[in-house]
Amino acid sequence: MLATEQQKELTEYVFNWNRKNGIFTDALHTFSNVVTPQAVTDYSLTEIWEGDLYFCLEERTVFVGSQKVDLTTKEFDALHLLIINKKRVMTFETISYHVWGEDYIEVTTQAIHNLMSRLRQKLQTAPDMPNYIISIRGVGYKFDS
Repeated sequence: MLATEQQKELTEYVFNWNRKNGIFTDALHTFSNVVTPQAVTDYSLTEIWEGDLYFCLEERTVFVGSQKVDLTTKEFDALHLLIINKKRVMTFETISYHVWGEDYIEVTTQAIHNLMSRLRQKLQTAPDMPNYIISIRGVGYKFDS
């Protein structure tokens, strides 16, 4: 375990290295305005990096490259479900249960298709970006980078 001073130095180094190399520039700028490097060591975040995709559960933020992606609550919840179950197929029923909660019984597969379509469009910030959300015809969806 690193001492507090070592944690601070490591965090500052990573922040500065990422800034210098242009990785998540907008995200780091946003974080540096809200969270100091010392504060980062005081609590841990559920952060997931998949290629150019950055996902933070607690801050409910998503970035593709250095571009922030604004998601609705349902889009974020659907992405969260898929990303934590990477490569596992989530059925329509599972998606509706986890995204819509108690109202999941009334959700149609068309509503789920529409949700996933909007989510795909928002995540594909450039034509050469990978399609993170894969449709499994007649069954559901999965996340795969």
